[in-house]
Amino acid sequence: MKTIFLFLFSLLIFTTNNFEINNGEVLWRKVNQQSILIETLEETMIKSGRFTNLTITENLITAEIQNLPIDYKGAGESEMSIPMYIARSSINAYIVIEIKENRYRVTVKNIKLVQNYSDALSEQGEITALEVYALRKKNTEFKKGFMKKTSRILDHTFEKLIVFENDNGKW
Repeated sequence: MKTIFLFLFSLLIFTTNNFEINNGEVLWRKVNQQSILIETLEETMIKSGRFTNLTITENLITAEIQNLPIDYKGAGESEMSIPMYIARSSINAYIVIEIKENRYRVTVKNIKLVQNYSDALSEQGEITALEVYALRKKNTEFKKGFMKKTSRILDHTFEKLIVFENDNGKW
């Protein structure tokens, strides 16, 4: 019983907020258990204005995300309580949406942080890969600091980005 408790407790402590490491690259991946039409996804993505260079095939949508604001306030944080690189940046990334029966999987990769304005440490428009802040040990492990607040804030930001509703013609 004690062993089971310790195992479950360790899982709670080391949650990755849908982030994964794949060949030294940080990915955000989420599977939604919802049936949705590819046409509905396409229409929603175009209307949102957040996606560019959409490519659509039978069961796959790819696109780029440009200048996505990081929603730290929506994640329950204030600017003074989060790392500077989050408070002063927006996100550029590549998104892949794979559709199967009654579910779809969203993968956000090639995640870059774009400096919103110049300061003593960096210039406006400066681009930094998320791996710089998120990974250690030759890009094989997440940094503890990333797993505390940053991953939760970015998870919230990406969750908001991929909320797609399939209304099936209902009001």
